[in-house]
Amino acid sequence: MPAAHPLTINEQVARELERLKKHLINADRAGADRARQVSFVYRAAESFSRRVFGLSLCRSESEGAGCKTGQCCKCSPDVFAHEKELLDLLPKRSDDSGFCPFFNLKKRNCGIYGVRPFACRIFYNFAPSSYYCQNPTDLTLQLFDGVKRHLEPILGPYLGGYRP
Repeated sequence: MPAAHPLTINEQVARELERLKKHLINADRAGADRARQVSFVYRAAESFSRRVFGLSLCRSESEGAGCKTGQCCKCSPDVFAHEKELLDLLPKRSDDSGFCPFFNLKKRNCGIYGVRPFACRIFYNFAPSSYYCQNPTDLTLQLFDGVKRHLEPILGPYLGGYRP
């Protein structure tokens, strides 16, 4: 019997994306309560993250508690209506640094890590270079696009990049 070839990073991530989609499609199993469904969705994202982190460049850029470069945080995070409502309540920076308004420039980390949007929870650089932290590969972009429509019934309409 011939040995099976090992899966490429793209194949492994695609498999995990399908697993995530299945979880999101079944979010109604959390019950009719929206807060429970939101919690279910974020737990599914965290589970996805644990399974793909080791495949990402992020693993070598982190010091055990997340990326210290913040290169992927040079953006306005993608949000849904429910997430925007929460983020609007939080303190944020107002400057022209190009970083997310919730990125702590002094500490070089996410200032809202515990309540960060879904997109931030599943964003990883699966390319071999930090260049793709700011210029996502097709695979990285497909991750979010692949689950967006499954999230809208729970998190509300997709609004694009966060704007206060």
